[in-house]
Amino acid sequence: EAGIKQVISDIDGTRPYVTSSVMEAGDDESFFDPEKSLGPKDGPYGILDEQLFFDRNPGLKTPVLSDNEIHRGASPSNVKDKDAPGRNIGFQTEVGSVSHPELKSLQRFLSPEAMDSFPDCGETSDRGGSVNEEWSYFKYLPFTESEDIGAVDHICSFLYPPLVNDTSEDGVKSRMKSIEDYTWAAQLAQYFQYKTLFEGYSMKMWEYYSAIYLWK
Repeated sequence: EAGIKQVISDIDGTRPYVTSSVMEAGDDESFFDPEKSLGPKDGPYGILDEQLFFDRNPGLKTPVLSDNEIHRGASPSNVKDKDAPGRNIGFQTEVGSVSHPELKSLQRFLSPEAMDSFPDCGETSDRGGSVNEEWSYFKYLPFTESEDIGAVDHICSFLYPPLVNDTSEDGVKSRMKSIEDYTWAAQLAQYFQYKTLFEGYSMKMWEYYSAIYLWK
């Protein structure tokens, strides 16, 4: 790493070199080193309740720890003054949401069998369950929120009457009527996700944030 920085400095000399956009330290933000990365935490990359995009650092549950707290072995879950300066991420280096292609694009790389095997309502996993292997291979992300934030299915909520999650008592999973309906609802759900994502960050730009990078 030192050699790379030296070469860039010798050849260019006009811009800094940063090893990574975020530290690869799992969920422990105490490892953040501003000399090596732009931010202590990346994401989230999945579906969220649109209202959460107007919170500070939506989808991220833990604040940044101070050096003193790191020394004391404090946990991010029980620190005080969670909204104090330095507690939150002002430069959101990576954030995104779901990404579902249009119907014609799906037809170019999914088999007819996989096209008919679109996920059930209420699916929260990216593999297994009702998720076809081809969908998993091409990095499918579920449109259902995790259980801890409500488990709302943002695709099946467009059914009439709306089905916000799978509440069937007979064990039979609910589904959209066709891949056409599923893809149409996915496009609309994505529109709301990215619209509110940028509205939420823009509303607090220069108060909570200095920059945001979309990663998808």
